[in-house]
Amino acid sequence: MTQQRALLIGWQLEAVTALRDLGADVACVLTPPDDEKRADVLDDEYVFPVQDPANTEWTLAALKRRGASAADFDVVCAPSEDTLVNAAVVGGTRSRMTADRALVLRDKDLQKSLIRSAGIPVADSQVIVHAGELARFRYPRGVLKPLDGSGTVGVRTWHDAQERAGIVDELESAKATGPWLAEQWVDGAELHFDGVVRNGEVRFLSVGRYLQNVLAIRNGGLVASVSLRPDRHPEFYDRARELTAHAMKALEHHDGVFHLEAFEQGDRLVFGECAGRIGGGLVDRVVRHQYGVDLRDEWARTVLGLESTMTPSTSEATFGFVSLFTPAGRLRSGPAEHEVAAREGVRYATLRACPGDLRPDPAEASNRPAALAVVAGEDEQQTTDRMRGLASWFSAAAVMSPTDGGQE
Repeated sequence: MTQQRALLIGWQLEAVTALRDLGADVACVLTPPDDEKRADVLDDEYVFPVQDPANTEWTLAALKRRGASAADFDVVCAPSEDTLVNAAVVGGTRSRMTADRALVLRDKDLQKSLIRSAGIPVADSQVIVHAGELARFRYPRGVLKPLDGSGTVGVRTWHDAQERAGIVDELESAKATGPWLAEQWVDGAELHFDGVVRNGEVRFLSVGRYLQNVLAIRNGGLVASVSLRPDRHPEFYDRARELTAHAMKALEHHDGVFHLEAFEQGDRLVFGECAGRIGGGLVDRVVRHQYGVDLRDEWARTVLGLESTMTPSTSEATFGFVSLFTPAGRLRSGPAEHEVAAREGVRYATLRACPGDLRPDPAEASNRPAALAVVAGEDEQQTTDRMRGLASWFSAAAVMSPTDGGQE
């Protein structure tokens, strides 16, 4: 088979590795900071630095400056949701996804309109262009979020009229402009469905339950999830598969990987949102440990037009992942990677912060952990207990300087 030439828009080492493992010749559009990370991975002629890989104009200009174009590649793809639309626009027929399909996997209003039209339970919502419009949104409890956001960045919540008025005042004082998406508040435990869809058929599905809904981090909550195994929750998986299949059809996401979030309300599942990417945190590693399925390989096979090779098999252990945070401030010292890995039940650990780094308040972003870990136990309860203990130990062991953004 002739080696395929792949243009990856947005840097991600795991994506480069997955494509190369399948024989692809990889080039990458990336930011200058990421350009410094790729030195031992990609040679100079394979990189196109831009200020923002999500910007189509800058991407096309970076290619043209080097006498290149999308026509020089067999495949144009994106490793994350931020560059999904750009890859579809730049790649055209060389992308496995049209621009319209990429848009509905990015824009929360377009996405939820399609989901609502398909008869799938989902929160009522409204696009807010000017902050003052939020005062007229008809739900007493709700969420205001960026149309293309991820994690909890830029997300605001209200539970009464006073809190909503406070959000309006804050945005107007900052002269902030929309559009944003206002949504009614949805009760219920938050879940994430991760898997693979091929030719419109959901070929693999993994369900995880967050220990606390992700927005709870604003009040000191934990960002962690535990696998719900299909052999222990067969009836729940039937409902999860039905919702997922219906959502994939509504969004016309026929081929690729997905990360779908939903809320459990007794015997009803309410759609949250869906991305055409591998879930954040350590979702891919949990899936690999729990079911022996490599989501990154499946992503690469999809974009290269290769057949799936999945043979899922459920482990006897129950796995989960936990994001580990420090208090806000300058990190002076903290647990080493091998110390985290040595804790009970930990199967994998990776550090994201080093001594000297300025760490944000965990309440401000769910996607900036200092470390992450995959944890195993005999069942959901033991895995959950181990993750909670690990998070408490890690935070307490971090030595912080209260200057440069910390608490004096």
